[in-house]
Amino acid sequence: MLNRRLIVLIFIIFLVPLFYLRGQNPVDLVKVSLLSDAETLKPGDSAWLLVNLDIEPGWHVYWQTSGEAGYPTNVKWEAVGAEIGVLYFPRPDYYEFMDMASYVHNGSIALLAQITLDEDWEGKEFIEIRGKLSTLVCNEANCLPYETELRLQIPVASTTRLSLNGKNQVMKAKENWPLSPPPECKLSLQATARDVNMEIQHPTLGNLNPEKFNFFPIGNFFVHGSVQNFSINKEFSTLRLSLPRQLDSETPAFLSGVLTHPDLGTGWLLRWEMNSIVYGEIGKEWAQSGLDLQISEEMEELDLEMLGVMLGIVLVAFAIWVLGKGGGPSQSKSIRNASRWSAFALFSFGFWLGFPSKNKEEPKGIQWKKWSPEIQKSLMEKGNAFYVDYTAKWCASCIGNKRVYAYDSVIELFKEKQVVALRADWTKRGSVILKSLRSYGREGVPLNVYYPASKKPGEFSRPLVLPEVLTEKIMIEVIENEQAFSLPEERDFFVIMAFAALGGLILNLMPCVFPVIGLKILSFVKQAGQDPESIKNHGLVFTLGVVLSFWLMVGILLILRQTMKEDLGWGFQLQEPTFVFVLAVFLLVFAMSLSGIFEIGNSMTGVGARLTRSGGLPSSFFSGVLATIVATPCMAPFLGVAVGAALTMESFQAYAVFTFIALGLSAPYLVLSIYPNWISRLPKPGAWMNTFKEAMAFPLYGTVAWLLWTLESLL
Repeated sequence: MLNRRLIVLIFIIFLVPLFYLRGQNPVDLVKVSLLSDAETLKPGDSAWLLVNLDIEPGWHVYWQTSGEAGYPTNVKWEAVGAEIGVLYFPRPDYYEFMDMASYVHNGSIALLAQITLDEDWEGKEFIEIRGKLSTLVCNEANCLPYETELRLQIPVASTTRLSLNGKNQVMKAKENWPLSPPPECKLSLQATARDVNMEIQHPTLGNLNPEKFNFFPIGNFFVHGSVQNFSINKEFSTLRLSLPRQLDSETPAFLSGVLTHPDLGTGWLLRWEMNSIVYGEIGKEWAQSGLDLQISEEMEELDLEMLGVMLGIVLVAFAIWVLGKGGGPSQSKSIRNASRWSAFALFSFGFWLGFPSKNKEEPKGIQWKKWSPEIQKSLMEKGNAFYVDYTAKWCASCIGNKRVYAYDSVIELFKEKQVVALRADWTKRGSVILKSLRSYGREGVPLNVYYPASKKPGEFSRPLVLPEVLTEKIMIEVIENEQAFSLPEERDFFVIMAFAALGGLILNLMPCVFPVIGLKILSFVKQAGQDPESIKNHGLVFTLGVVLSFWLMVGILLILRQTMKEDLGWGFQLQEPTFVFVLAVFLLVFAMSLSGIFEIGNSMTGVGARLTRSGGLPSSFFSGVLATIVATPCMAPFLGVAVGAALTMESFQAYAVFTFIALGLSAPYLVLSIYPNWISRLPKPGAWMNTFKEAMAFPLYGTVAWLLWTLESLL
């Protein structure tokens, strides 16, 4: 009996909401009608279409831009032989629910659209107009999608005759329109990498309360729902507002929005035309009345300056450490002098690197402009030569490529060919740049593309895609010959294998890997008197750890490539903020341990550290694993070509390339283990080993600084 009652109770609990929802039929919540102010319409003339919506109390529909939630109200028209313009809305109301801001309409509203009949109308005696209105009807508990078909016929005659009722309704609807600002009103707009700053200047605004203003942005260039802090400069009667911009938004043809205030009636419809886009630093004065949108690269320069500050601090700290280690009274005079001069040089370079410079000299190298689809299209139409560097802060090979742009030969060639240099920063993985990358068959960076100047007016030049890793020779050959750079086919695979081995070998000198390898070299010093066979086993196990780690990584990449159909690149994990943060914390803890700040306890990190320093075979194996993990952020320049090519090959060839990278990375340790007699040439154990271990921490501190700089750009 109890079970039956329980079943009935559950049935009622679920049934009641169903009946409630069934009762909320959107047809009963919104009444829609379509009419026109024209009784007859002459070919070539225009008339107004009026869509009336009567919304039940307690419910609302959304404006032409819905805000953070909801669905914009729109009408899709169909009228053969006529053109129907944009849909005009009255000013919206601000609605906030569950910390989400939306722009809505309540009660009765009227939407207007203008219809123009073709001058060469040869149709029936009437024009048939059809439309589908789509919206979302919501209250605080429910949201119901609503669609309805609109249909109207207007007779076609030799003269246009307006109906009195229709004319009055249209006039009444227009009274709720936001008005154009007065002619003497001056509009200014500045768009930076993250914000949009607006100024509206008019005598009316000087005496108004700034807390009662609202701005309803049209479109998705702005971030909706952000706090609007208006300020007024009463001396110049200027209203100011700064809003964050959507980082992934495409640049529109114009920006617009509705400014409201109780003393501004139905509000002002503001519109900033953008006839052209200016890239680079923003001038001191903003344009007036129809300012062109200007994009600032100030944030990017500030980010690079902050990276310089962090690395400068690391060098200054290293200078102090060198002075403390070698400048004491217990050291010989020659060591003290060498320490002092070394510390002075490191301190000076760190101070120069980290000191913020306010007065920047005019750059003498390539002048970069910020890429956008609009500026690329404009350059193509004009037939100009231009070069696009698709890059990101987390892409180590992208950073390595930038050294090529400093060569005098490349700079002069850009000037001689009048090449416009564009930089597309994909650090935050925006959809606009991703769409452009996919047009070249890519899903990631680095990507470098050169468009030669067109030979004939109106003819677009063919894009030339450069290799993933650039050299001075490649740049000059592609730009001068206007042909893609390629190696002979029979040499491709062997050259890639050579690049792989050389790149892996150079990784040992990178700041991420060098401390790990340095500590393993120290372990050789300790093993100098041990059995050669034991030393060889350590070398082979270390190499096995590196090779298996690379195999695991390439396996994951190939699986992702197969399942997700993505063209993945090396260092892809640095696109994920969580991975970057964990890696930065791990390296920081490891560096602090090397510095002797503390001894790592029984945490998981401590287990990993003990595994790499215990002296047994597991120590050598996990040292190889650690070397592989920390090697990926510090990719050497030669490695990008090999990895980029490997990820487009068959599985066996890809594994072969990564195996050669692993062998290159582990080569120093492997060679010393195979030829243990060479160990005798290393310095004998002593106090210098602890000093060397502490010094190895500073490259890791520099790597942590770079990872934090990368992390900031991903958040």
